[in-house]
Amino acid sequence: MVEVPGLKALGPYSQAVRANGFLFVSGQPGLDPATGTAPETFAAQARQAFSNLGAVLAAGGSRFGLVVNTTISVAAMSDLPMVNQLFEEFFSEKPPARMTQQVPLPRGLLISIGCVALIDE
Repeated sequence: MVEVPGLKALGPYSQAVRANGFLFVSGQPGLDPATGTAPETFAAQARQAFSNLGAVLAAGGSRFGLVVNTTISVAAMSDLPMVNQLFEEFFSEKPPARMTQQVPLPRGLLISIGCVALIDE
């Protein structure tokens, strides 16, 4: 199991699990780890979610360039253009496979990003 100090799971699950050369990362919300609160705008939450994802990847021995699959949950599909913009920014080399879905998210969250990545060994 991988845990990043300052980033806390919202429920009884691990932030990430290492298994058979892969890192399985739970959905990372756009919560600021310093305050535990979500920024008000989708853009700020999305950027924070990508930052949180990067922190969990690093703690698990991986990085954005080794991500092979992502699952992105958004509260509104109208925010998809911003998701695409940040996806291109954070996955500039080889974009991974992706599933994006609109779902109700807890605590006023607007986005959550999970992934499967290779472990950099």
